[in-house]
Amino acid sequence: MDLAAGDLQTYRETYPSWVAQHSERGLANWIHDRLWAHLIGELDGHPGVTLTDGEPTRELTVGIGYRLRVKRHREDGQVSSYATQTALEFFAQGPQEAFPGFEEVRLTAGYEWDPDARKIGEAVLSLRDGQEKVVWLVPLRSAGEPPATGTVQPVQPTTPTPQLPSIDVPAAGQRESTEDK
Repeated sequence: MDLAAGDLQTYRETYPSWVAQHSERGLANWIHDRLWAHLIGELDGHPGVTLTDGEPTRELTVGIGYRLRVKRHREDGQVSSYATQTALEFFAQGPQEAFPGFEEVRLTAGYEWDPDARKIGEAVLSLRDGQEKVVWLVPLRSAGEPPATGTVQPVQPTTPTPQLPSIDVPAAGQRESTEDK
């Protein structure tokens, strides 16, 4: 988030009239492109992370359990998205009927947006159940950074949380083989 915020500051300093003339949607698109470019630079080739750029949908998956999209968050934690079928499916939580046992948690990463100053605020991560219902929202910070205060009251995640797999492995010497029968 800091890199994109720096890009916006450079853009403001270099082309102040261009930034002033941007529509809200146009500036949001510009910021999103910069965020995505930085995500690619940081995460491309990282084991366990897959970046998908199938415009207009850009998302990343971590392992098989987490899928994230990047959105700007309003002061109340809400995000904007056209109510397409893929957007509605993304925001809805719950079991994936096509692949039982491989449930996926869909998260929205992003930043708080100050519409008056037109500035990128704190980086945040949210879980929703549907587009409008924020289950939880937490601020993200760099390692070693003290807790920050944001405009959204953070709600610590309680549910749903992904379940860790349970694998029963018999103790050595207690394994039955088909030859023993």
